Amino acid sequence: MQVTIITRRGLFVLFVFFCAGHAALSQRQNLLLESTFENGSYLAGWNNSQHCCAYSVQQTTEQIKGGSNALRMEVRSTDPGVSGSIRSEIALNTDPLNEDRWYGFSLYLKDWADDAAPESVFQWHPDNTSGSAAMSLHVAGGSFSFTTNNTGGTSDNEYIDLGPVISNKWIDFVIRIRWSTDSTGLLQLWMNRNLMIDRSGVKNAAIESYFKLGINKFGWGHQSSAISQRIAYYDEVRIGNANASYKDVAPFLPKRDYFGGL
Repeated sequence: MQVTIITRRGLFVLFVFFCAGHAALSQRQNLLLESTFENGSYLAGWNNSQHCCAYSVQQTTEQIKGGSNALRMEVRSTDPGVSGSIRSEIALNTDPLNEDRWYGFSLYLKDWADDAAPESVFQWHPDNTSGSAAMSLHVAGGSFSFTTNNTGGTSDNEYIDLGPVISNKWIDFVIRIRWSTDSTGLLQLWMNRNLMIDRSGVKNAAIESYFKLGINKFGWGHQSSAISQRIAYYDEVRIGNANASYKDVAPFLPKRDYFGGL
């Protein structure tokens, strides 16, 4: 009988711990945008012009991080080009200079085979019609690298290694950026709750930039490629203002993480 009582108490403690953790993440503040892709207006707040076809951008139940739906993005090698490359992206308004922005979202790369032709799966683009991304998650040859460019020149990219590509699993990102044309910029990036980049006092902007979510397979047509399709899913997207914090934008954890991996 004593063993039964202890077991019930233990389960009760675990239940309270889970509820407290879930509640803490649900008390979000200072959000400029929250997209969990749940309803008929699932792209509210986004510019949805950077793709070619009906299959390019879709609400889906195929892979879900939270709630009942997620966003599915697809590119095919036979797609017509959009803005100079084969892409499927949605975009936000321009970020201000000298003011912090927080970004949190989950990314799932379906069957992401290694390929020599590079791509990005999210990026910030200068607010102009040309030039390299100011920042992006660059994928090439089976590796993730976070790419930065503070001049706009196509040959001035810096690549920060984030390790091998994670395929067929949800990846959580939290990113804090303060864009600056002088040495007061800031960049912090967490991947699966690990701080991977922590830079302050840097110049990280030539002009204002805007956030784009989706696949830009810019390597097709320029490098040899062994694949003809890419599919990615996105969920739990939150953008925080200068007063936000990590917990305001961080994606929800799966239940097993609250129980120490059980």
